[in-house]
Amino acid sequence: MTNHIAAGFQNTVDFEILWDTSKLQALISQYHITSAEISASKEISSERDLLIVLLAHMIAGNGSECLAASSQITRTFTSHFSYQVTLGGTAVRAAMAIEKIGYRSTIHACSLNSYFRNLIPKSIDWLSSVPDEGDDFHPHVIVQYPAGVHIQAGDIDFETTRPNRVIFTYDPPSMALKISDAFIEKVANANVLLIASYNIIEDRSILMDRLSRTINIINSLPPSHTVIMEDGCFKNPDMRSIVTLTLSPYIDIFSMNEDELSDRFGHSIDILNPEDVAVAVKTVYSQINVPTLVCHSAYWTLAYGFLPQNIQNTLKSGMLMASTRFRLGNDYNELDYTETAGMPDSKSGADFSKSLTARFNQEPFICIPSKDLSSVTHPTTIGLGDSFVGGMLPQLLPPSIAKKARFR
Repeated sequence: MTNHIAAGFQNTVDFEILWDTSKLQALISQYHITSAEISASKEISSERDLLIVLLAHMIAGNGSECLAASSQITRTFTSHFSYQVTLGGTAVRAAMAIEKIGYRSTIHACSLNSYFRNLIPKSIDWLSSVPDEGDDFHPHVIVQYPAGVHIQAGDIDFETTRPNRVIFTYDPPSMALKISDAFIEKVANANVLLIASYNIIEDRSILMDRLSRTINIINSLPPSHTVIMEDGCFKNPDMRSIVTLTLSPYIDIFSMNEDELSDRFGHSIDILNPEDVAVAVKTVYSQINVPTLVCHSAYWTLAYGFLPQNIQNTLKSGMLMASTRFRLGNDYNELDYTETAGMPDSKSGADFSKSLTARFNQEPFICIPSKDLSSVTHPTTIGLGDSFVGGMLPQLLPPSIAKKARFR
């Protein structure tokens, strides 16, 4: 089967931890962790290290993907909690998001196991670059912490200011990110291609090969096509530069969240400060050398540079998809997506969008506010960026093709 929407290249099995404050505090006390030890940059060589890094992110209100030294560490941590097993990876979550609103797609998987086979929707076509591992896999452990949680253990005493998620992983198939040349046949009719997940590769020679294979795939697309790349936070800035310089001539839209914008800008920005965001957007746009920069956050979504004709609907669709996932998790459908569209805009987002737009004068720029989700009591913060970029994909199809991409 060939489809008009395709995505690659990583897929994961995720263990989504069900939040339990008392169990987390018990582990902090068990390991006698002190506030002076808390650091987000600590190497994760033990379960104790994992807790230290998690606490640092919670205090800052940040989300991130953190590499552990082994899957034994992540599995041991998971064993203390209840959890749900889901599928992850930008390509997979994006494909599953648009499947919920009736769009077919084809994805490239870098690992294959029983969970992937059982959980991937049948309407999604897929290709794997590796043999089936059966029940053997390396889980991505995701801790989704709420806002307003009070953590108190020993001399550690703080309250979380915003909901977010931290991912802990040791995943050799993702770090290898094998890309099959057979995917070229799968994208023969793809008018939109999403690429992502290079940030987890640590070996330069492996990275160069995967980028070369990606370019071969892009060159095999139909003449009328759009390539969109979803960014990731790179541990190594040199590897990030290699990816950007190599792929930028082939990318039409470069999408990122506010953390990735800050990472590329060089320091943290206040996402509700128009001056901060304006400077960061213009600086990063000059660095990446692609036609269109998209950035999405909890309060707003923006595009800068060359603005495709349908960019407003594209941004809106991505925002609505992420917002629907935020309020309903994995369990939503096309009606829920439509209901999200009818919700009021965030006042903070609307005020910010108006002020930020004024700072760009006549430059090609658009900013739209997110929905007011303050009433959501149990938000999902996992996979919001993946859902956002997934929501964009159908809007990027040529109008004559869009109806053909649907299966209902």
